[in-house]
Amino acid sequence: MNPYSVDPNGSSSDPASQVIESQAASDGAQFVQEGNSIDAGRATAWYGYGFDQFKANAGVWIGMLVVLFLIMMVLAFVPVLGSLASNVLMPVFFGGLMLACQAQKEGRIVTFDFLFAGFKDKFGPLALLGLFWMIAIVLITVVAGIFAALLFGGAMATGALTGGAGAMMGLGITAVLGFVVVAMIISIPMAMAIWFAPALVVFHNIAPIDALMTSLKASLKNWVAFLVFFVLYIVFAIIATIPLGLGWLVLGPVLIGAMYAAYRDIFLK
Repeated sequence: MNPYSVDPNGSSSDPASQVIESQAASDGAQFVQEGNSIDAGRATAWYGYGFDQFKANAGVWIGMLVVLFLIMMVLAFVPVLGSLASNVLMPVFFGGLMLACQAQKEGRIVTFDFLFAGFKDKFGPLALLGLFWMIAIVLITVVAGIFAALLFGGAMATGALTGGAGAMMGLGITAVLGFVVVAMIISIPMAMAIWFAPALVVFHNIAPIDALMTSLKASLKNWVAFLVFFVLYIVFAIIATIPLGLGWLVLGPVLIGAMYAAYRDIFLK
């Protein structure tokens, strides 16, 4: 059997009632906790799988991503608590989307219910992932901010000693660039840690911290594939954004399917 085959036909009339079953469903694949070492070229296959999954059930996938976007937009208007809730709940929604990917692969019907499946099972561990992610974002901002402040302080001191406004402005720009660069460098391992964590929680009952560490180690083990995936993402994101952002109606669901395919490639054999 092709491990990336997508069956658009399903036999269940009540997919929400089978959420827990989908976690235990098996096609004979075995879980590899340390992660498989894969060829970097598999990253292109992940996007191919995501697109096939999207084509098989485009309406539902677009609908789920649009609803999720609207929920995040509403939360964005709520001061403080909205930002907190969006960060904590994102892995919960993502866990449901992973279950939807699993259900579609098994040939079951995928409906809007799956978007909220993470609230019905594994809510606590998934929400903890979101909390850890939010803490990580704060740490990234603080560390990068301290680095930028040190650079800017140096710019102020240099400007005061030399009296050169131009030099001071240049070092100020350097401080801003320093913030961005440091934030990106720190964000890479954070992204690797969160990448597979929701899938590891919903499919294998791994505790949140262990899921983050497992995801990080497996991603580092396959860092070239991770890099290829990210570069392709940048290219696709630019293309998707050009037509008034409408391309994200396709790219969003494709990314979900691609990340599910990556999970299967790296953690199953």
